Formats: sequence, C-alpha cells, structure tokens
Amino acid sequence: MKTLSLLVVSLILMLGMQLKAQNEEACQKAMETAIDQFDQVKDAADLQVCKNSFERIAASYPERWLPVYYAAYLNTELVYWEMKSEQNTQRLEAAEKYLKQLEGLEEADRSEVATLWGYFTMCRISQDPQTLGQELYQPTVTKFEEAMRLNPANPRPVILLAFFEQNLPPFLQSSRNREEEIKKAEELFNREQKSYSAPYWGKHFLQMITDSENH
Repeated sequence: MKTLSLLVVSLILMLGMQLKAQNEEACQKAMETAIDQFDQVKDAADLQVCKNSFERIAASYPERWLPVYYAAYLNTELVYWEMKSEQNTQRLEAAEKYLKQLEGLEEADRSEVATLWGYFTMCRISQDPQTLGQELYQPTVTKFEEAMRLNPANPRPVILLAFFEQNLPPFLQSSRNREEEIKKAEELFNREQKSYSAPYWGKHFLQMITDSENH
C-alpha cells in the first residue's frame, strides 16, 4: 500500500512538472510571435494589434513579468503615436494597471519597471503639460534616476531622461553633461541585441534627439 501511494505521488509530481514545462513553452512561443510582430510595426493600427496580443498573453500568464511589461509599454506607446485619440485616457489607465501588477511580480526587472514608470509619467505630462508638468516633472526624473541606479547598463533610462530634459528650462535640468549621456546611451544600445527575454526598445530616441537639435 505504501509503495502504491509513493507511485501515485510520483506520477502526480511528474504530471505537474510536464504540464508546467508545456505551459512555459506555450508562453515562450506566444511571446516570440508577439515580439516578432512588434518588430514589424509600421503604424498605430499595427501597434494596436501588438498591444492586444501582449494583453492576451498577460491575461493567460499573469505571473510572467514580460507580457505584463509589454502590455503596459504598448498602452503607453499608443498614446504617443496617437496624441489626440479619444482612447488615450483608457490606454493610460490600462498602462497604470499593468505597471502596478508588475510591482507585485518578484521576477520583474526593477530597472526596467522603474524606467517604464518614468516613461508613463512622461506620457501623462504630454497629454496635459500645463496642468501636469509641474506635478509630474520630479516623479518622472526620480524614476529614471532610480532605474539607472538599479542597472547602470540599462540604456533606456539614460536616453529617456536626456530626451525629457531637452525641453525643460535650464534651471530644471540636471547637472549631467547631455552630450556625454547621449553618447553613453548610444554605447549601451550598441551592446544590446534583440531578445525574447528582456526589453530592448528605445534606440530611436537617439535619432529623435539629433533631429530636434538640428531644427
């Protein structure tokens, strides 16, 4: 009887491990498809399709941080792509919901989460700069600085803070050397490669900063 009980327990454990492995494989395949799709985005309609894909994955695998991260990121990104859209309030609310969910996931990359909070608050400012600029300026800077402390090799908070500060009056800008920070970000981005297990977006801000300085 004891032998039979041990056999049953062993079978249950093996079945559980097999199901877990299958679940992880399904999540990984879904993420790879969604990320490949994201790399081919050409307009806001494509981005909306990608956002929906990541939201479905996040709903199916709420314990996995990267689908939740991308759901937050793309809801925020869509606001930048369609600044006058009537859906932007809803998008920002969704982004904030996913960001709060990320805070509760132990495996989440804290530097990336802090960066995304900064990007989110920067996006909120863009929707109503006169009302929210003064209120959210410091929280935005603080999140980017926190992200840099958590991971000095993360290029996203470096370039996003430089981008954010370029439009601030001089007395609000940090004491950092902008040219050096931009060069640092470029070097860090050049070390990054496409990844299915970590964020790698943001390099286009280098060109955006260059373009704005040339006008």
